[in-house]
Amino acid sequence: MSMKKNAVIFFIIFALALLVAVLAYLNRGDAELRRALEDNREFEVRINGDTVENVNMQALMDVGPVEFTTTFATSVSAPRETRLEGVELRLLLEALNIDASQASSYIVSGLDSFISPLSASEVNREETVYVCFSMDGEILKKQSEGGFGPFLLAIRGERFAQRWCKHIEAVNVIIDYSS
Repeated sequence: MSMKKNAVIFFIIFALALLVAVLAYLNRGDAELRRALEDNREFEVRINGDTVENVNMQALMDVGPVEFTTTFATSVSAPRETRLEGVELRLLLEALNIDASQASSYIVSGLDSFISPLSASEVNREETVYVCFSMDGEILKKQSEGGFGPFLLAIRGERFAQRWCKHIEAVNVIIDYSS
């Protein structure tokens, strides 16, 4: 290879390494927050992106969890009946004194950067959208332990679990104040 080609390749590799370093530095705060949320077994409730409450297991216990059965199916697993324990998202928000009556939608995000959008009508539908902490009688393991938890968003009655959100990091209530 010519000296000019070597210099171009070196420059490209250097630029990519620099870009990765800058992005890692900028994402450092998010990584620390995510680690703290998982370690503390908490997730954030936000309104239009602003954190208003951190939710832990005690907050779910205060609402009064219920046990229910639903079908759990993914693109890589056969459908199976699964027993979950958790609280309805609408009841949790109510218990936190969050007026979600003006919500247009919800965005639930996971520690793994997965995002599950929900309509206000499905969240407000009884016995549909749950924040769960137990599956088949066992407390959900954290992401760092290879589990689905510490909290899992489950949408009861869906054919597949592709909108379920493992490792909940935040529930963002989207309110359009212009209406």
